Amino acid sequence: MPEILSYKVQEYTDEIKNIFRGVYNDFKSKAFSEYKFELEPLDYEEFTASVNEGLIKCLILLEDEIPTAFMVYTTEISEALELNMIHCIGDEKLNEKRKLLMEKFLEVNKELLKEKVVTYPMLGSQEQFTPEITKYGFKLIGLAVERFEFGNIKSIEIFKAYKQRTLPEDYKIVKWDEKYSEDIINIINTSFKETSDALFDPRFLSSEGSRDILTKIVTGIYGKFLPDCTSVLLYKDKPVGICFANITAGRIANVPIIGMGKEHCSKGLGEAMLYNTVKSLTDKHLSMLSEVNASTETDNYPALKMYRRLGFKEDYYYTQAYKPINSD
Repeated sequence: MPEILSYKVQEYTDEIKNIFRGVYNDFKSKAFSEYKFELEPLDYEEFTASVNEGLIKCLILLEDEIPTAFMVYTTEISEALELNMIHCIGDEKLNEKRKLLMEKFLEVNKELLKEKVVTYPMLGSQEQFTPEITKYGFKLIGLAVERFEFGNIKSIEIFKAYKQRTLPEDYKIVKWDEKYSEDIINIINTSFKETSDALFDPRFLSSEGSRDILTKIVTGIYGKFLPDCTSVLLYKDKPVGICFANITAGRIANVPIIGMGKEHCSKGLGEAMLYNTVKSLTDKHLSMLSEVNASTETDNYPALKMYRRLGFKEDYYYTQAYKPINSD
């Protein structure tokens, strides 16, 4: 007779700290190759300390009392309940294990689900779970990661050959200044509240949430903020657009947001801001950076073409899953 395994899902406790170490370190060894991480994951002791402090939550699946899979999520960082990672050891019954973790996650957070969206970037091998996750009420958005590598000769040639347009009358691009903060909060809110981004990050829906996004960008929560490379679009000296820049890992720059009021769209102004930001990165920080990246929806063809015109290329795609509030 085939062996019948006993499965159990529980929250992390220090009682299983020693036997769980191997599962976590297996994930850590695959974070870059399998899950496209850009930042080094926490060391095991730092990870368990963060769980004990309540900064992150961890559910562990045990097979006959031996840990073989786990899920990490956060509940307090934003207006969304952020499911960060599901990792399984080996190649057997992966979706069965993921389902058990997901069902426990939904059970444990039943009350929070009444007030928070669940967001889950299904990076790397987690995408194998896509057909199953929709059964739990999740919706899916395809995202493309755009990458401009400073060591890629073709990308550099495209960028150097790019013909920068003259800005329309009354427009100009300047670098970041704190005095623009209130206007930028409004730009973030109004330019993203009706986009797919707001489906999995509800902070875009309100001024308060948009303020949180701005605060976390400029204070370095999402990476080292680069005010000298952040482009602010002015119209008659009033901010109407923004292209942020930061460093998310030692040598990787990132454009977390490009936003602009609707009345200023379709004039090539987003592209002008992106060009200005990339040029600033190459002029001021080339020696310390290897690339700059950004992400956009796979069906946002104008944005995809904009990145390509400046020398970016689609590096990989992933599924962004989200579960709306009160979705059963």
